Amino acid sequence: MGSFRSLNPVTGELTEFHYSTESSFDNVKIVISNGTSKNNTPIEIAHTPNAIYAIKRKDGKLKSINFFNKDKEKVIKIDLDHNHEGLQPHVHEFHGEKYHPVKSRPM
Repeated sequence: MGSFRSLNPVTGELTEFHYSTESSFDNVKIVISNGTSKNNTPIEIAHTPNAIYAIKRKDGKLKSINFFNKDKEKVIKIDLDHNHEGLQPHVHEFHGEKYHPVKSRPM
């Protein structure tokens, strides 16, 4: 369905391809990591307002679900594939942070 590039927040330029779009419906996209690194560049800015990106690892397992607001900024990330502060799965809420918040909460 197409490729997905991440935005470099410092330069404002699009980076190399990190994800391929597997499918989409309305504002929901399922993207697959290209697996070029253990922790691919996260999707920090959506391409469309109010988007939801479900990210799958190259092996097909669901890694996270990311929710964006009308301004294309990430507001919630649900991590499914790893433990954080003893929680798996867990939720990170963004309150204007540019990058991944340190604190998490249970689902």
